Amino acid sequence: MATAPAAAQTPAARPAATAPAIDASALGISLSRISRRLAAESEARSGGSSPLNLEFHVDVYGSAPQLRFFTGQDLVYGGVPGSAPTHRDMMMHVTPQAFRSPRVDVLGLVANAALYGARRAQDWNYDRQYEAYRKLVEAGRNVPAPKPRP
Repeated sequence: MATAPAAAQTPAARPAATAPAIDASALGISLSRISRRLAAESEARSGGSSPLNLEFHVDVYGSAPQLRFFTGQDLVYGGVPGSAPTHRDMMMHVTPQAFRSPRVDVLGLVANAALYGARRAQDWNYDRQYEAYRKLVEAGRNVPAPKPRP
């Protein structure tokens, strides 16, 4: 079982008469210069200093910019982007402006009235204690003075 030589791999014979001979000296080409240049390049390649083999080493020092993946979104306190509305969002959307808040801040009025009443009670208590202190001092007794108002 031997392999047969393939006919396509053998070169075909050319007729010598069809190819004209080219005179290299008439074209201005020097075969000696070409052979010298090829010899120089083969020496440079073997030595590692080929003019075509350019190697550059660059050291770059610096800090990379900080990567910020989620910008412009409040991920701690805000709603999740693209999610369903909250109950508050739906109430604000459905309820008319006239019915969302009272016309008068009732809680603020009650709180201010309570603070005013507490201050008036402190003033009344201080005035009462001061009047008792004054009567005792006029009577000649040595008593401590009441604490002043805050």
